[in-house]
Amino acid sequence: MPKFRYEVVDAKGKVTTGVVEANNVNDASRLLKADGKYIASIKADSGASFLNADISSPKLKTKDLVIISRQLASLLSAGITIIRALDMLYQQVETKKAKNVVGAIYESIQSGKTLSEAFKEQSAALPSIMVTMVSAGEESGKLDEVMLRLADHFQKEAKMKNKVSAALIYPKILAFVTIAVTLGLMIFVVPNLSTTINELGGELPALTKAVMAFSRSLVHFWYIYLIVVIAIVVGFKMWKKSDSGSTTWAKLMLRMPIVGKSTRMTAAARFTRTMATLLRSGISVLQSLEITSATLDNKILEKRFYDARIDIRKGMNLSKAIRPIKELPPMIYAMVSIGEESGTLDSILDKAADFFEDEADAATAKLTSALEPVMIIIMALVVGLVVGACGLPIFKMASFITV
Repeated sequence: MPKFRYEVVDAKGKVTTGVVEANNVNDASRLLKADGKYIASIKADSGASFLNADISSPKLKTKDLVIISRQLASLLSAGITIIRALDMLYQQVETKKAKNVVGAIYESIQSGKTLSEAFKEQSAALPSIMVTMVSAGEESGKLDEVMLRLADHFQKEAKMKNKVSAALIYPKILAFVTIAVTLGLMIFVVPNLSTTINELGGELPALTKAVMAFSRSLVHFWYIYLIVVIAIVVGFKMWKKSDSGSTTWAKLMLRMPIVGKSTRMTAAARFTRTMATLLRSGISVLQSLEITSATLDNKILEKRFYDARIDIRKGMNLSKAIRPIKELPPMIYAMVSIGEESGTLDSILDKAADFFEDEADAATAKLTSALEPVMIIIMALVVGLVVGACGLPIFKMASFITV
């Protein structure tokens, strides 16, 4: 059956977009008008294509999750109904993805579904920790408190991500400058110099011939290089998504010098923070561990936590179950054991998260400090190679003239 993409406005002025199946445009219009909505536009859906496909991740950004959680917590604690709160939230969120998610949740609740069911339907865009905690908050009647914990959790998560991104800005700039300088020399400088050098005559050094050949191929066959680069990037991403590739990459990230420590500290901070948030909201240890392992974005750690969940199902406590995970700092095992004995596991993990976040910041700072001189050396070698290749024949000619 044909599909039609529509944009409608309800009685409150809220704009909703979507796709409806119908025999023709008139049938699609009748279906939409039956819900009492005004049709702003309706047209045949061309379906997914290279031009209109959304290739970005369906997941909402952490900033959107913070806004959704904190706004819902504030509105619900003020005694506003969930329907009214979602309607007000729809007006607050800024990104198109966030509006689509909030609008879909609103529509699901209007159709008679519970809030947890509406959130589960948006699991492609929302993290599992949010879906699970909303369900727990709804069952306990403390949804406003749960949303506030979620907002704090996502805020700290965003803060940690921003610190890592900020630390990597300078190495990224150096990498961009290195590539730009190399391309500029090869495309604009070397061809002009090669013309002059060829006019002087004489035998050219092997290095000069190689650089000139590369420059000519880059100028005349740049599209081939572009295709190769795109193929490498796409191939690398596909390899990382495969089972063997993701496992190999995870192992590499954990064992590489400097990078490994940063990865382990970041994973420890995320593990302790997420576990603390979930346990405080009344989620079981087993379910909390399952959700937490999915947030670490590391296949090796996911496998380790899967084995730990099997041990917990057999009756083992958390501290003993995670002890074989050598990729985590030993301090975690001791603190989890203390938290279990004292009955304050969530508080202990929350304090541990603060410590590991500081350790992750220090490890990231050390990583960027090591990357900066490496990038400068690479840029110096590239520029020196090109300058040397162009300068060698000129110096050689000058020596013959002097003699």
